[in-house]
Amino acid sequence: MRNKYDKDFENFVRKNVNKYTKEELRQLIQNKFNIQISSESLRRYLNRHKIKDKYIDYKECNVRNVYRTPIGTEHITPEGVFIKVAQPDIWRRKSRVMYEKYHNCKLKDDDYIIFLNQNNNDFSKENLIKSSRSEIAYLHNKKMFSKKAELTQLGILTARLMIKTNKVKERI
Repeated sequence: MRNKYDKDFENFVRKNVNKYTKEELRQLIQNKFNIQISSESLRRYLNRHKIKDKYIDYKECNVRNVYRTPIGTEHITPEGVFIKVAQPDIWRRKSRVMYEKYHNCKLKDDDYIIFLNQNNNDFSKENLIKSSRSEIAYLHNKKMFSKKAELTQLGILTARLMIKTNKVKERI
């Protein structure tokens, strides 16, 4: 069977495929070569001749739409609960978002949030407390985390006291 499209046609398509969308290219082909070609036929022609184009039609594309997930959506992972705070795909730990909301402040990168009762799904104001890395290290080393919120809070206060005491000793 004879090829319907000649070499001039193929050169024209290769030259213009990255300059125009598929629909614009289809219109140019119809005007220049006086050939009625459908979008599907053009797509098959590009595939058959291994012609890659930088324009991807959304319907043909299998890329995840990041705008699909609305702001405020929660996502549970093994690392914790995350909440979408902005588009296109900005997620933050829910504990940090809730702490900032409750205390009307902006946390720094080196601030950590601890769940006092060790329940990672309890985002109440009384259960979230801001802590530093050194305080968390002290709590881990001395095994001061407890399922009772009061004991964990007492451990944090003890850690803060011991860290301050050590800093004062270093100055002397």
